[in-house]
Amino acid sequence: MATKQFLSTALRGLIKPTKPSSQRLFSSTALRSDSAPEFKPLNTVQRSPFPARFTGTDQSATATANKSSIDALTSIISESRDRGGALTDTEKRQVTKPDFQEVINNTRASTTTESFVRQMPRRWRTGDVYAPRDLSPVEMRKWRRPSAPKTDVIDMLGFNPIDNYRNPSLISEFITDHGRIKHSKYTGLRPVNQRKIAKAIRRAIGLGLHPSVHKHPEILQRVARRTLGVQYRPDIDKGSSAPKF
Repeated sequence: MATKQFLSTALRGLIKPTKPSSQRLFSSTALRSDSAPEFKPLNTVQRSPFPARFTGTDQSATATANKSSIDALTSIISESRDRGGALTDTEKRQVTKPDFQEVINNTRASTTTESFVRQMPRRWRTGDVYAPRDLSPVEMRKWRRPSAPKTDVIDMLGFNPIDNYRNPSLISEFITDHGRIKHSKYTGLRPVNQRKIAKAIRRAIGLGLHPSVHKHPEILQRVARRTLGVQYRPDIDKGSSAPKF
């Protein structure tokens, strides 16, 4: 009996765990503090106005807030960046959700503005002073006259007109509606470039690449389609150049 008690006491002494030393505790604590990132409390960070955990009442109240869509989207993105996390599913839907009515209104307004600007013969600038007579048809008709270019387009683009005599678009820009070569006061070219473009026009007409009494048919077709809505159908008209409406 005494032998059994001695053996049990010896076994309990072997199995009993030993307490770690203070040095080991210090090293392990330092290791954990070095490896683990330091997290700051998020109590001072402003949350997104559209969090996913809001109830239906909060969402309706937020939706009726007096904010524009651009300010709302900007606040969502900035606050999500400050929070340090990615956008929630609700925020992603709000960012990517297009406002179709606003897009339609902006498109309609821009189309109307471009239409008025295109029809306006005189380009008014900020600070211009005008009299009532300046808005009369007689004065407006003066602004519809084409003015001569102030720069040489050939020098600006840096090409040789003689090498481009096969280009009908280039030739048509420097001839009148009846096939005559425009004067330098209308083309704005230097004398050297004016002679080169005249040589290119005469070469194109001499080789039969360009008509001598009117502009190229492709140019006429393009202008008619753009201004009158006319469409040429040479495959149906069998050589007739009459436009079909």
